[in-house]
Amino acid sequence: MAEDRPTPEQEARRLYEDAEARVAKAAERAVSRDSFGEVLAMATENVVALTRIGFEAMDLVWSNLRLAGRRDITRLARQLGRTEDKLEQVLQELERLREQVEASSNNGAKPAAGAKPASARRRSSR
Repeated sequence: MAEDRPTPEQEARRLYEDAEARVAKAAERAVSRDSFGEVLAMATENVVALTRIGFEAMDLVWSNLRLAGRRDITRLARQLGRTEDKLEQVLQELERLREQVEASSNNGAKPAAGAKPASARRRSSR
């Protein structure tokens, strides 16, 4: 008779496996419904919105502390890119004018056919 009775460890294992099976079935039923997808989509939207609010709040904190925030840094990066482009154009124009001056000082002799301006040589070496 004592042999038919399970040990406390076996009984605990059986109860645990039974509870696990019931929870798995309930989870499968909940996930299989359309409403679960809708709730998951709403929760995701809320998380994204809260993250955005958090980033905007941090930007305000940086702004109030008079420190550069993410927006300020991206704006400065754009301005720096535009300035670099303008400087490159000025450099190219300056080199073109130098070539014209050299050509006119050489009594109208044209520059060598294969000669590259310095900006073209600089760009190709990068």
